[in-house]
This record gives sequence, structure tokens and C-alpha cells, in this order.
Amino acid sequence: MCKTDVPEARSDEPDVQTFETVDAFLDAIRPGMDLCTSDLTGWAEVQSVITPGGGEPGKVVGRVHADGRLVHVPADVLIEIRGGHCVRFDRVRATVDKQGWEVPAAATA
Repeated sequence: MCKTDVPEARSDEPDVQTFETVDAFLDAIRPGMDLCTSDLTGWAEVQSVITPGGGEPGKVVGRVHADGRLVHVPADVLIEIRGGHCVRFDRVRATVDKQGWEVPAAATA
């Protein structure tokens, strides 16, 4: 997990990575990466990736730093990977907790 709200860049990775397709983007995301808001605030840690299939859109499963709840961040809000570890999505910190991305407790049991 992030030690601070602003993840540090890792020098061994390109500063910004963008992708031609959603599938390529999701393939590049790994557990342990940070889910970061558009204003570069660390919000959650990537737990896994759900790839698209059967009509379902792709999602990134994350665990929110502040309270440990699981969230499903839709692939269509993802922007880029920064510093090799920060998966940015299109929401600012002030609004990110009100997106409806929480995973219901029954789905995690």
C-alpha cells in the first residue's frame, strides 16, 4: 500500500504509459499497483483484474486504503499508468468515494 496519498514514481519505468486497446491496458495492470485519482492521489491498491467477457466490461478490483473496502473500477474510466505503478482513472479525490464502485458484502463472502 501507499505510505502517503501521493505515490512516488519508480525510476525504472516509463513516466506515462497509454495503450491502444482496453485489453492491452488491462493486461499491463498488476496486483500491488496503486489506483490513483486523476489528480494523482493514491486511493486504493489493485487486487486483481477482471477481463471483459460474455458482455461484461473489464474492471480493476481494488482495496481502498482508507477503510479496506473492495471496489470495482470500470475499465472505461482508466486513463494511463504513471511511473509503472500508478493506474490513473478519470475521477478526482473529492468525488471518488461516491461512484457506486463498492463491491456488495455478499459478493466478497
